[in-house]
Amino acid sequence: MTIQKEALIFRRGPRKILASYKLGDIYNFYKELHGEKALPKSVMREVYKKLFPTIVKMMVFDNFEYRLPARLGYIRVKKKLVEPKLDENGNVDARRLSVDFKKTKKLWQKLYPGKTQKELKAIKDKPLIRELNEDYNGYRVVWYWDKTTCNLPNQAAYYIKITRDNNRILSSGVKYNDLNFYE
Repeated sequence: MTIQKEALIFRRGPRKILASYKLGDIYNFYKELHGEKALPKSVMREVYKKLFPTIVKMMVFDNFEYRLPARLGYIRVKKKLVEPKLDENGNVDARRLSVDFKKTKKLWQKLYPGKTQKELKAIKDKPLIRELNEDYNGYRVVWYWDKTTCNLPNQAAYYIKITRDNNRILSSGVKYNDLNFYE
């Protein structure tokens, strides 16, 4: 029974990217700029909790392009066509296709019953189920930072990493609604 429980648990690893600035740091900077006129930290936290999810929902459901301040460009949702390529032997080159981890883990539980996560990790060349995005006609929907109007030097060295909550909003928006985005 213990082996079965361990086989079903797949934990996420530690975060790869840690935040350089947090809300407390932003508030301290804001407080330095505005002094006595500054809002209390609790009010600012509530503004952030309501403002940013609303902006994300507008970007997902209304095709809103968010213009970053100081001419840093725009953030928007973009769709990309992901076409599977064939190699010289006629086999599908699946490196460009994402892994559907939910279906893959179910397949591994059928193929390797009673194995723990460590034992599954040790198995080489396990079968993977790839996403073909058939529900969205082969397109993948991604967050896109449009840097054409960006005034930042060495802008190619910078990228944007969207939080998991925002990725979930985008995923559920595409999965359960008939949304259309620009390419």
